[in-house]
Amino acid sequence: PISRMQSAYQFFCAFHVYQCDRPVTPEKFHNLVAQAVQIFRDCRKTNTDRGCVYSTESHQLATHLYASIYSVYIADWLKAFPREQIHFMMFEEHISDEISSINSICDFLGVSRFPVEYMRTYLEQHKVRNSLKDSARIPYMLPETTQLLREFFKPFLDDLVEMLGDKKWYWDLN
Repeated sequence: PISRMQSAYQFFCAFHVYQCDRPVTPEKFHNLVAQAVQIFRDCRKTNTDRGCVYSTESHQLATHLYASIYSVYIADWLKAFPREQIHFMMFEEHISDEISSINSICDFLGVSRFPVEYMRTYLEQHKVRNSLKDSARIPYMLPETTQLLREFFKPFLDDLVEMLGDKKWYWDLN
């Protein structure tokens, strides 16, 4: 969730989805993260986690803190669908081995796998080239930003790990 937030901030600023004070810097990102965390904590004084995640007030910040609170969304999906009907996959797993991840989706759906050579050709022809100019990137994240986010996300990731039964959902928090 931490790297997803940094990536989203860079993307939304670079493509002018939000007005961002340029140039993007680790200090500016930290200030926005601290603001987003405080808004969420203030919301939780009078609302549930779910109410705060879906609150439009928290959606106004380029950090998209709410979008990284996966456990709330997944709990809603699990209320609507049986667990065995949902296939969870980490994006990092997909990008590190696209063919294996597509095969796991085919297996989950009970459909035939695509021929490996076909997939290699298709994936090469449809490669996503989503890169930002260096001026749009945050060169690094301040240690205090990382610590603030680790502390903030820990209870939500605890919930996620319990829901999905796999510690991989801690990402790099532990």
